[in-house]
Amino acid sequence: MPSAPLYFPGSPEPDSTARRRFRALARSAPWLSTSLKVEIDIPDELGDPGRGLTGTVTAKIRQREGIAVHNAAGALVFQKETFSAQRSRDYVAATNASWKLPSTLITPVYTTDHLVLRRPEIAGFNGLLPLEYWAAVLDPVEIAGTEPAAQDLAFDHPTYIHELSEIMHEGRPALAAVLSSGHTYQAALADFALVPAGTRTLLVLDLGTGVCLLRQRLSGPAPAAPDLRLRILAQDEYYINSHFQKVHWLDQPIVRS
Repeated sequence: MPSAPLYFPGSPEPDSTARRRFRALARSAPWLSTSLKVEIDIPDELGDPGRGLTGTVTAKIRQREGIAVHNAAGALVFQKETFSAQRSRDYVAATNASWKLPSTLITPVYTTDHLVLRRPEIAGFNGLLPLEYWAAVLDPVEIAGTEPAAQDLAFDHPTYIHELSEIMHEGRPALAAVLSSGHTYQAALADFALVPAGTRTLLVLDLGTGVCLLRQRLSGPAPAAPDLRLRILAQDEYYINSHFQKVHWLDQPIVRS
């Protein structure tokens, strides 16, 4: 059976050091930014037209506690925050956010270039995002696992890296890899995988933030694997709480004396 054509024909075959670096970057997104402003192209099959979540949208995200999404015309289509959530007895019993800590409060084991070698269990997005698949794009840990595979198990990584190249992607330094899923691969969402089974998939990870800038299926049977595209507009900007909270006074009638 002929081998697949190379996507990066000028790049050397990735060695173990290069593979470890790519996997560490995939684990690192929660610790690389305090906030993000991103532009996301929503595929038709993954959108929600009823809520205006279609086409190209812009999202401001602060940690994993607040998000505001605007459509291409600049209108607010989604807004949510968790930093003012009531911490009642029912809340503690019903969610894992009550005992899993945010990444800002937990220090992982770092590599020498300050990427994450071993990742502790942290609080997820906990329903913050308007579209669930954004969780995998903003934090692509599923392609690497929370820690390196055992050295004596050469094929125990979640994904196999066929090709790897450091590139500039839309003006930002990035690591691009051609991947296929391994037998230990577990998608963060049951009905969505960054690397669909039976495919060779191109993933481009931003070096500055660790998020997935591009997912593109190169070959294999995956009819429900649309291209995913995200652009970083800003990183570590300061956003006050009001960016993510509804302005309630606008809903009140004006009383004139």
